[in-house]
Amino acid sequence: MRWPALDGLRALAVLLVLYNHAPSLFGRGQGAPGGVFHGSRGAWIGVDLFFVLSGFLITGILLHGRDRPGALGRFWKRRALRIFPLAYVYLGALAALAWGTTAFVELRDPASFGWATAYLLNLHLADVGWGAPALALLWSLAVEEQFYVLWPLLALRLGERALVIALALAVAAAPFLRMATLAGAGDVAAYVLPWCRMDALAWGALLALGWRSPWQPRLAAAARWLALPALGVVAWTIGGRIVPVGDGATHGFVGFGFTAIAVAFAVLVALALDPPRVVAGVLGAAPLRAIGKVSYGVYVWHVITAHVVGRALHAAWPTLPLWAYLAAWLLLLAGVTAASWRWFEAPLLRLKERWAA
Repeated sequence: MRWPALDGLRALAVLLVLYNHAPSLFGRGQGAPGGVFHGSRGAWIGVDLFFVLSGFLITGILLHGRDRPGALGRFWKRRALRIFPLAYVYLGALAALAWGTTAFVELRDPASFGWATAYLLNLHLADVGWGAPALALLWSLAVEEQFYVLWPLLALRLGERALVIALALAVAAAPFLRMATLAGAGDVAAYVLPWCRMDALAWGALLALGWRSPWQPRLAAAARWLALPALGVVAWTIGGRIVPVGDGATHGFVGFGFTAIAVAFAVLVALALDPPRVVAGVLGAAPLRAIGKVSYGVYVWHVITAHVVGRALHAAWPTLPLWAYLAAWLLLLAGVTAASWRWFEAPLLRLKERWAA
């Protein structure tokens, strides 16, 4: 089953990521207080919305196909065909820029390329720190891929009650694992390691289980009652310029603030599954659905296109205002994403059913 409003949520997730990164990509820090980018410091939560959505959608796919022979292999093949090709094309483009030009020497990092190729870059970043943004953004893809590898081994084999217990344990343990990781390995590790982000994925998976159960009407009703508090958590994080890493990171927020955000997004995903008319109209709007459809490409290409635009425009017109950089960046990003979808991603997606079979 496809829920149109979830494409709108995907769009909001990737737009939050762009808002979060835009000022720093063009050398403007993370936005001056009171300006249009005031909340950009807190917009990192777009990635958390992706995690909750992924937990819900992937668990739904697994539960739907669990009684069919070869479900595990079929799932892994389909995920590989969706995720790997674009990521490896992107890594190839970065390598060409790094070693084929002199303008992107900061990308000449063979270790990060190797870890990224194996979808283990988050483990590397936890050890050495962020590095070049165009490579570092792949940490979230690594978390997703680790989820795709490990979660099906449970979801396709355990009963639903056992899955609920396993997910509840993950939700309960994650805050304490984050705080322990922050104390022992630092803030970046607490942000990128899979056991530190598993509760966002777990809340999405719990919602998928609940939505297939007799509890669905109660969950839908609860989502409507809890929508305003959930939006309040999101607004508090963005408006308060809350940061998960750096000097602003605290043990309390790293432990339980992430949990509050994951719960809030689970509520909003549930709201989108059975939305009131106004919510359906907003999230189902054609522009948002179009962005949500290509959100993976937008996420993958957004940093390197910003670097290309920033360096080209600065070399030609060094005094241009920020809005000019942003406009040129969004135009280039839209073009690259559209081309990537039309001539590369969409043809591969049409092969998913044939290859999986």
